[in-house]
Amino acid sequence: MQASSLSQEDARTALGRRLFYDADLSADGSMSCATCHNQKHAFAESNATHMGVTNEEGIRNVPSLANIKDFTTLTWLEQHISRLEDQFFTPLMGHDPVEMGMTSKAVLEQRVASDACYQKLFKQAFPDESGHITADTIAQAVSAFERTLVSNTSAWDRAQKEHQPLSLRAQEGASLFFKEKKCAACHSGFLLSDQKFYKLTSASSTAVRTPSLRNVAVTAPYLHDGSAPTLEAALQAHHAITLTPRQSEALVAFMQTLTDQTFLHNPAFGLPAEECPL
Repeated sequence: MQASSLSQEDARTALGRRLFYDADLSADGSMSCATCHNQKHAFAESNATHMGVTNEEGIRNVPSLANIKDFTTLTWLEQHISRLEDQFFTPLMGHDPVEMGMTSKAVLEQRVASDACYQKLFKQAFPDESGHITADTIAQAVSAFERTLVSNTSAWDRAQKEHQPLSLRAQEGASLFFKEKKCAACHSGFLLSDQKFYKLTSASSTAVRTPSLRNVAVTAPYLHDGSAPTLEAALQAHHAITLTPRQSEALVAFMQTLTDQTFLHNPAFGLPAEECPL
């Protein structure tokens, strides 16, 4: 593929995708963004928390990146991080806990700049900066890719847009969710999250953001600390509702309709080809 065949926007997305899957962004070359944000889990993962490159245990469950462009805050607890370009440096260089363990922006820039493909992609993606590779342009590229991670073709979406019927059990669950049990009081809107922060118990010292329920069936375990192994357990934890076994099954059936198989298998979001796109 010739350089002229990629627009600036497409080049920036292709660059960000390549960086997202590149383990050289971690201190020891063992962890990429995709190590924790796995496409088959809606860009979350199946562990309660994830250990960093220094073998320090994680403290929070990895959140899904589906529709991340629509979030106004980007972490479970910290309400002031609202830009993907800022959030990028938390897992990359943060120390509470150490995740990817990159030691400095200078080291990050040197690693990326040593790759011939990245040199070409940065020139195409950032012509105003003459392709200059900086920590900020690296963050901008990864963020550009993350903003393409849109999930909106689940069975529930098709039921709303195309009037494709859900199963009777899922319809029962939807009625419970939106009406009787009032789950949508917090899990509302396109994201099925009001994006507000709540203290889970009266003894809690910190407030936790309402998680999106899109693709929730593939993002177990649940809650900000990964302490709920199943959807049934998550329903019982910190929710002031009483459910019969049938109601619990119906709610789970509804939440399973929020899985977007197209999103989970879209090749445009997966591991890029080794060959440079330019």
